[in-house]
Amino acid sequence: MAISGTIKVTTAGTSVQTVNKGNARSLVFKARNDNTGTCYLGGDDVSATDGMSLVPGESIQLELKNAISTSQFWADAANNNDQVDFIGTE
Repeated sequence: MAISGTIKVTTAGTSVQTVNKGNARSLVFKARNDNTGTCYLGGDDVSATDGMSLVPGESIQLELKNAISTSQFWADAANNNDQVDFIGTE
């Protein structure tokens, strides 16, 4: 079953937790093309200095041995209202 969602960082420098859409073994996170700056993906301590950076339009694919909740991922951004979309399979 496919799962998907969007992480919107309303305030730059403030990490936002991904909504729990279920467990996934394969996930793709993509920074929206119309973002004005870099987004950062990671755990609950994600920041501009501690996270995977995604410039507008860039994506990362994760293949996990064991399924984990989408809520274990967090995003931050350099600019207000930038967004990261995700899609995955359980």
